[in-house]
Amino acid sequence: MTLSDKLLHLRAPVSIYKAKDTSSIVCCPVCRNTLTSSQEGYHCEVDGAFNIDVSGRPILITQALYKESSEEHVSGVNWLKSFFKQFPKVYYLIWHIFCPVLMVQNGPRKILKLLPPKGVVLDIGSGPERLGEEFINVDIFPFPEVDIVADAERLPFKDASIDGIVTETVLEHVPNPAKMVEEMERVLKRGGILYASVPFIHPYHASPDDFHRWTISGLKELCKEFEIIETGVRSGPWSAFLMFLAYWLGIVFSFGSRRLAPFLAHVFMLVLGPLKLLDLLFAQLPGAEAVAAVIYVVGKKK
Repeated sequence: MTLSDKLLHLRAPVSIYKAKDTSSIVCCPVCRNTLTSSQEGYHCEVDGAFNIDVSGRPILITQALYKESSEEHVSGVNWLKSFFKQFPKVYYLIWHIFCPVLMVQNGPRKILKLLPPKGVVLDIGSGPERLGEEFINVDIFPFPEVDIVADAERLPFKDASIDGIVTETVLEHVPNPAKMVEEMERVLKRGGILYASVPFIHPYHASPDDFHRWTISGLKELCKEFEIIETGVRSGPWSAFLMFLAYWLGIVFSFGSRRLAPFLAHVFMLVLGPLKLLDLLFAQLPGAEAVAAVIYVVGKKK
């Protein structure tokens, strides 16, 4: 594929990682019946066929939603982010250096010590990042490293079939987060562990859209069907301040251009990003959760 092709169209989806065999845990996302697999894809006796892409990855999502999601990734800032996500190492190198949100403390890997050896762990809304070989990546868009394309509000997994689930800053992007939490609770085994991080003080960020924010109390209420093990700060006060400052500067220097503002905000993020290292200290201070950019919860299925 030529450079001009890559600039005009997202690269053909190819999974970098050979996914684990998930045939024993997947089901129809609509009726939850057992699926039969073939070289052409998966089939449900009630809801018909589900395709696989060129890399053999299951597309366990309705065709209408899959098309809608794909279209939302090919315009504006979403297109720019999706384009760079085709090259995960480059994308995350830029993100970790220049993004003003520090995401190095209290991460999702902490739940591994609470899970049985070789347990089945889902990363819902993974994007192109793989947290480790233990994780099965699930996303609504076929980024590199995604193992199963699925809707977080209609997970294609059998009841009580999963040992652990992590989801990083995804709940704000789904229209009905309570439904997503209900689905995660459904597929977890009894005693299964959930890790979820969400934004608290954070500007609007479409990926492809943005709907919600939570306090610690609000996040605990959202996950009230779980036994709460731990809550805390994922990204602290400096991350919150720098993100708002970048977006504020983007609006000011766009001089009224709605299209230009988010692009300029990302330029200012590149300049301000290194200051996020101050959160290595500030995120630990008492009361940091009251002005944190991102918070998290760890819960156990009752």
